[in-house]
Amino acid sequence: MLEGKSILVTGAASGIGRAAAELFARYGARLTLVDRSAAVEEVAAGLPQAQAVAADVAEPEDMARAVAAATERFGGLEGAFNNAGIEQREARMIPIVDYPLDDYDRVMRVNLRGMLVCLKAEIPALIAAGGGSVVNTASVMGWLAQPGMGTYVASKHGVIGLTRTAALEYAAQGVRVNAVLPGAVETPMLTERAFKIYPEYGEMVAKQHPLGRMAQPVEIAEAAAWLLSDKSSFVTGHTLAVDGGYSAV
Repeated sequence: MLEGKSILVTGAASGIGRAAAELFARYGARLTLVDRSAAVEEVAAGLPQAQAVAADVAEPEDMARAVAAATERFGGLEGAFNNAGIEQREARMIPIVDYPLDDYDRVMRVNLRGMLVCLKAEIPALIAAGGGSVVNTASVMGWLAQPGMGTYVASKHGVIGLTRTAALEYAAQGVRVNAVLPGAVETPMLTERAFKIYPEYGEMVAKQHPLGRMAQPVEIAEAAAWLLSDKSSFVTGHTLAVDGGYSAV
């Protein structure tokens, strides 16, 4: 489905990003994997036609370097999965009035500034390649809201706003921009952090999804792969919920 396409993936060291890297490789993509963690080197080493770039998505120089690496090794950039993101402080639920402003800045820096920085670096390269596809990871909380999650919710609403705006601005140049909106996913963000603070959270979250469970990372990656592929050639500015029915309740 992605045979021969040069695709950049951020947040590729673990969770959805790692699952996406492995899936895209099976679909034949040539990959530039980006993460702040050195573990991204291990991910790339285990895949054919993959390279790792240690980078901070919120730093323009880092993302320019990552896009340049994709272009130099693979002759251009044809797709990007902007998946890097973080949760609120220690995955804790904190009411707006009590929310620390320094942590607000930390979350927004990665989740929203980072998304803008990625788009600014990637879109010119996609245009130069004759067009391509961008998929941004938002969240079902980009549509909805949850008490105690104001900063995360705001950041993901912002991702949807950037996605739709970019889709309108660059459609004429052959660049499609869409977002996936995961529900709860079994990633370290939940299983290694949130569940330790709130042991009951896992069972509660599973019940909130009509399918009765959380998603596996590869299920989100499959949706991203379709949006990156030519099979979705008439889809842009779309927000695709991959949430087990959570947003339909």
